[in-house]
Amino acid sequence: MSVDLRTGEGLKAALTAPDLHPDAANIELWVKRLAGVLEWFSTADLATRSSREFQWKLWEDNHVAGLGMGSVNIKAALDNEEFRSWLAKKSFETGPTGAAAGPFLESWFQELRARLEPFTKRTPRLKAFRVLAVLYPHAMTTVASPAALAALAERLGAEPSLGQAERHAWVRGRIDDALGPVGEGTEAMARRMIVPWLLFEKYVSEAAPPEGAEPLAAAERYSGLTPNRGLFPGMLKTLEFMKDGVTRDELIDFLKTEAPDTKASSLGRVANSLRSEFGVARREGKRLVLTPEGRAVLETGTPDAMADWLLMKVLGADWLLVALRDKGPLPLDQYLPFMQRLNPGWTTEAVPRSIRSWLTSFGLLEVAGSSIQLTERGRRWAERVTWTPESVQPDSVRPIPRKVGLQEIVASVQQAGTFDTALVARLHSALWAHPRRHFAVLSGLSGAGKTLLARSYAAAIAADEDGDRHLTVPVQPGWHDPGALLGYVNPLRSDSYVRTAFLDFLLDAVRDPARPYVVILDEMNLSHPEQYMAPLLSAMETGAAIQLHQEGETFDGVDAVVPYPSNLVIIGTLNMDETTHGLSDKVLDRAFVVEFWDVDLAAYPQWGATGLTAPNEQRVRELLGDLMAALAPVRLHFGWRVVDETVAFLAHAASQGSVLSFDQALDDVVYAKVLPKIRGEDSPNFRTALEALVAVVAKHELARCLMKARSLRDTLLATGTTSFWR
Repeated sequence: MSVDLRTGEGLKAALTAPDLHPDAANIELWVKRLAGVLEWFSTADLATRSSREFQWKLWEDNHVAGLGMGSVNIKAALDNEEFRSWLAKKSFETGPTGAAAGPFLESWFQELRARLEPFTKRTPRLKAFRVLAVLYPHAMTTVASPAALAALAERLGAEPSLGQAERHAWVRGRIDDALGPVGEGTEAMARRMIVPWLLFEKYVSEAAPPEGAEPLAAAERYSGLTPNRGLFPGMLKTLEFMKDGVTRDELIDFLKTEAPDTKASSLGRVANSLRSEFGVARREGKRLVLTPEGRAVLETGTPDAMADWLLMKVLGADWLLVALRDKGPLPLDQYLPFMQRLNPGWTTEAVPRSIRSWLTSFGLLEVAGSSIQLTERGRRWAERVTWTPESVQPDSVRPIPRKVGLQEIVASVQQAGTFDTALVARLHSALWAHPRRHFAVLSGLSGAGKTLLARSYAAAIAADEDGDRHLTVPVQPGWHDPGALLGYVNPLRSDSYVRTAFLDFLLDAVRDPARPYVVILDEMNLSHPEQYMAPLLSAMETGAAIQLHQEGETFDGVDAVVPYPSNLVIIGTLNMDETTHGLSDKVLDRAFVVEFWDVDLAAYPQWGATGLTAPNEQRVRELLGDLMAALAPVRLHFGWRVVDETVAFLAHAASQGSVLSFDQALDDVVYAKVLPKIRGEDSPNFRTALEALVAVVAKHELARCLMKARSLRDTLLATGTTSFWR
């Protein structure tokens, strides 16, 4: 709407527009009820106004505004005779008109706040402004929400320094100047009082999306709306609880009290949806606080402040509202197939049903006979959609938007560990070469930092102000089926589904397709990946949905099937020894294998800060370098973990005095951290490596290690195989 409300001409044109009153029947009912309240109050004497019954109606049921009276409990004040007596006497003060009305109302409001302070922790602003509206109808509006009134005043050209009560008088003054005298009688006064709210709804709350705002493409939107039994009334209670900021744990505990039979994992998804799907909350450090939109929703009691977010960022809302706007009511039996045209991945009714429930709860939809149709609010929301809603194409995967490029990723990863730039670039390309199958396996030297590389890469691409979107899953021996990752129907409780952290993470990725989600399968070959990853391997290859159970469309809050999210990144780490399994071709065909065996000892970041004397540190560097050179040809050398632990052991031993000499400590740590990994069968390379090992420990005068190394060499020559543990 392009009307300039700051000018007298623009304001008068807006106020006299025939469509300022879109719902005439409800407007007339509101005027009649409000006029009745004004008449009821104006005719009451002091004794009547002092009674608890009268003041309860004044505070809790006065028909000033369409939104709720507010949730702040003032029972203690109403029970207090002194407070009631003060308010009754104060209510007979005649307020001034003109420029003096604003300061008078602000002073009145501040005194009221002070009188209420002993009885309630928070100021009941919504209730207080509604009371002032009844007491001073010539200067007040029915816009009880401070946020809504501030937005309206700004559009009208008010200075931001005005007090909250003062804004009412300023807005009324602008409107009265444009429309002229109010007229006689309480009905005329009530009709004038509601004009600011009508102006707010049409030109502020229901304004078009901000200039330059662009809706997200269908494949980049949040996939539908998370089911929640409380729907919009429940959201308002939750926002009231969050008003002053809460931790995530506090929010989960609150949601648990509202839905005690709901699992914590499901409550976690509800908590996440307040940020991702509705845009009413955001993270601020370790706390969740309301966004300006969330505060406006709470204060107005309407969903209108969420309109832009839902229409532009969530899949389903604009699609359905525009269809009902342009084509008329939709038969109920056609609803599911119609929504599945938007997203073929919605193979069950769960998400479409949740979208319909939420939009109905917002007052956008209603059922008429056997069809769904728009309400008046729904029609106003639909008019905000100036674009053609897109559907998700079943055979196409959009590139995942990433806020950082390769150089930033490399810099971030190298802050965590000593990783070669080419290695990080190799991993990055391996993960993003395919539009859907983002799967890489890190193999190489034990202790060289495979898990650290995976975690630091995940943090670089999947962490921002909204939190971390990466998960580490330690794979366990004995995972023989997908239940270890995807959960399963509880065999001991037929009504329960055993959820896993991975399943909840997967579902979060499905609902947030525009951002990458990274899962790290640590030591993934402790079990056979082709067994426990079977549904994922098939889905990432074909793009088909993942089957979770066969207990109907949804079971214990878990859909039977979910689409494979093309924003899911899987990084597996491997250790190859006798306790692990090799990877099958089914896994290798889908994964990029990234190996790294080289360790640049000179790049160790702690040199110069080990706590050792300079000569001793130099001896350690030379010894470890010689050991690396001897063992690397047969891949029995060591990584950063061994270097860290060697330095830490020597520094600790030195701190204990002369009990353990440096020479003895050096011999002991090599014996404990390097030699136990020596094992193998006879071959020219292995024999050469053992001879080199013997030479190194002899050169550095490690007597204990020399005896063990010679024993390993002699056993190999005698039996054709050797091991530290024989």
